Amino acid sequence: MAMFWKDAGWRCRTHRPIHQADLIGLIHLYQPIVGASAISLYMTLVCQVPLHRAGVSKLYAHSYLLQLCSFTFDQLLEARHLLEGVGLINTYEIEEEEDHVYYEYEMLPPLTPAKFFQSDILSVTLYNSLGKERYIALKDWLTGDTRFQPGRKEEKKKNITRSFQDVFDSISPAELAKQAEREKEMTVPVAKIDESLHQGKRPDFKQDIDFSMLELRLAHLLGKDVWTEDLKQEIRELVFLYQLDEWAILKALQNPYVTSHGQIRLDRLRSFVRSEYCMQFGSTPVVAKKADAEQAKEEKKMPTDPDKPLSEEEKHIRQLAQISPMQLLAFYQKGGRIPASDVEIVESLIRHYGLPPGVVNVLLEYVLLKYDYKLPRNLVEKIAGHWKRLGISTVEEAVEQAKKEEWETKRKKQQPRSFHPKSPRNKPEALPRTLQMQMEQSKRSKSEQEAKDEWADQQEQIRAKLRLMNERFVAGNKEKKNTP
Repeated sequence: MAMFWKDAGWRCRTHRPIHQADLIGLIHLYQPIVGASAISLYMTLVCQVPLHRAGVSKLYAHSYLLQLCSFTFDQLLEARHLLEGVGLINTYEIEEEEDHVYYEYEMLPPLTPAKFFQSDILSVTLYNSLGKERYIALKDWLTGDTRFQPGRKEEKKKNITRSFQDVFDSISPAELAKQAEREKEMTVPVAKIDESLHQGKRPDFKQDIDFSMLELRLAHLLGKDVWTEDLKQEIRELVFLYQLDEWAILKALQNPYVTSHGQIRLDRLRSFVRSEYCMQFGSTPVVAKKADAEQAKEEKKMPTDPDKPLSEEEKHIRQLAQISPMQLLAFYQKGGRIPASDVEIVESLIRHYGLPPGVVNVLLEYVLLKYDYKLPRNLVEKIAGHWKRLGISTVEEAVEQAKKEEWETKRKKQQPRSFHPKSPRNKPEALPRTLQMQMEQSKRSKSEQEAKDEWADQQEQIRAKLRLMNERFVAGNKEKKNTP
């Protein structure tokens, strides 16, 4: 199969010339996502057609393309798939007579920076590749507002541009007829160009979403004309990026902040879904290549020791690591509504303190169980600040710290209180010396009397024991005398 594909022919087609602005987008926006090899393949294919107009290249063998790019077969295939994934290439398999097959690569221009940053999936992937600071700087550079430059004085402008009628004269119908005849004679057949692709193409998503169910559930809010293909593609992108199901996207669309006056605000839909995801998982999603994503999922599913059964505590720790803080609160709420104050606490722990969701789960459960299912905000934030300073980032570390704090609390309760002298303000006033002497003398006399009474009791007990012994001794002698 590889040899057949390698020997098969190929050609490429463009819809418009590549502009300098397209090159900037390819280098700064797409290259961090797909890599230099994929961009190299894109430029190689584009340069096979005239650069000043749309066109189709000649038919070549793939072996020539491998030599041209210095790629192996696998490298070429991977680069092509990356370009297809981000919407820079469409690939068609074309069959001719006698089972002859060749491939056509439809070269699509990159999205403009404004449209690129409107795509959540592309902007999030670029953010993950570049980091926060470089991403913000690049976005400001490519989409910044040029209407006002700092440090430049405001100028008075007067529009002196000439209108069309200032430059051109009106043409009579007879001259128009002659011009039409000349154009008819010089007409050359031109291939039809799909102008819809001139502005680039966003990535395709093929999630199986039941839009008929969404339309039916939202019929009282939205008309059928609202459900355009662009809207459906936006929803598919959000479903893929944020791993939503149909009920989650339905909940988002039912929110009056998102849907109002018979229209869906796409910017608000993105914002709502993004904020809900961040509140549950602590950060924006990470988009990885297929192989990396599958490997990460397998590592997450793999137990630490498959031969050793997990204890109840280990199972509970794993649960805390997998569920979101909102799911934990819903469990302790027993299906009831979560108070808004508790939701604000969770949002504060994730956004302001930067704690991972698993650590937040341990903290919330620790406070709930220790303080009779209450969540005092000051206490929760105090513990969160302490854990943040300790650098706690995993569920296991959080559980150990919670155990340590519980043990410290018990130890302090069991420890006897040390003597602290009272402050002079609370010190009782000194009694007169004569009164103190009388009190001390009375205490001494009482203690002496108690000692005498105790001694007398002891003497009486001794005498009683001696009498009992004498009586037993006398009784024993009498028995001996009476014995024959």
